[in-house]
Amino acid sequence: MKVALFLLVLISSLESYSQGRLVLIKQNKIITRFSEGDRIRFKRKDRDFHSNGIITGIRHNYIKLGDEDTTYLHQIQSIDMHGHPNSGFKTADTGIKLMMAGVLLLLVDLLNPSNGSQVDDSLIVVSSALFGSGTVMVFVNNNYFKIGRKKKVMIID
Repeated sequence: MKVALFLLVLISSLESYSQGRLVLIKQNKIITRFSEGDRIRFKRKDRDFHSNGIITGIRHNYIKLGDEDTTYLHQIQSIDMHGHPNSGFKTADTGIKLMMAGVLLLLVDLLNPSNGSQVDDSLIVVSSALFGSGTVMVFVNNNYFKIGRKKKVMIID
C-alpha cells in the first residue's frame, strides 16, 4: 500500500513539472516542436520586423522571449524554420541531392576510360537537367511556416 501511494505521488509530481512545447501542425501532422531554450525567429502580425530570440517560457497561450517580450499565439504570422529540424520541408535536401547527381553523372562519364575524354551530348542534357532542377528546388524552398487554415501553432504539455 505504501509503495502504491509513493508511486502515485511520484507520478503526479512528475506530471506537474512537465514542460510545454510549441508545436507546428500541418494538416493534423506535427512538423516540428520548440521547447524552452530553443532559438526561434518569427514575424508578428502587428510588427513589420521579425522577432528573434531564445524561448524562456511557454505557457498555455503565449511564449516569452528573453525577460520582457511576450507573444501570444494569435499574434504570430509566420515562423522561420531555417536551421531547425522538421519533417515538412524536404525540398532543399532533395534539390541538393539532384545537383550532386547531375555533377556525378557528368564526372563518371568524363572518367570512363572507354569513352576517352569525350562526353555524350545526351548525357550533358540529362546532367544539366538534374542540376538545374536541383538548383530550382534549393532556391524555391520556403522555410517559412505561415499560419493559416491548414497550418496551426499549438502549445502542448
